[in-house]
Amino acid sequence: MDRIMQAGEMRAQERCEELCIARGRCRLVRHAQGGLLGVLEGRVLMTVEGDAQDYWLEPGEALPFAPGERVWIGGWDEAVRCEVRTPASPWGEGRVLAWLVGLAALAVRMVKRPARVRLRALRG
Repeated sequence: MDRIMQAGEMRAQERCEELCIARGRCRLVRHAQGGLLGVLEGRVLMTVEGDAQDYWLEPGEALPFAPGERVWIGGWDEAVRCEVRTPASPWGEGRVLAWLVGLAALAVRMVKRPARVRLRALRG
């Protein structure tokens, strides 16, 4: 039980996603950079992969999870609302997306070039 913390102890992390889980349902949460799952409404049952203990969290409590760790969350006999806080990407999502779009455009231009032009460009 030493993993559970109060929601007030959450560090200021940038990305926050709200999850609403219906009664009798379960949801898998997994983030590459890890994070913190806090309870907003309802009593939440959490099962963490590799941890023999299950966790019951009340509103205002939170549980950190390690990078890549798989966490299943759900309510027992009620719908629950949680928030998942994860560190922001060091590049920022917009910058990564713009970089990928630019690479895709470059690849399309290279494919459309005639083979002779491509060979000349490779020779220098």
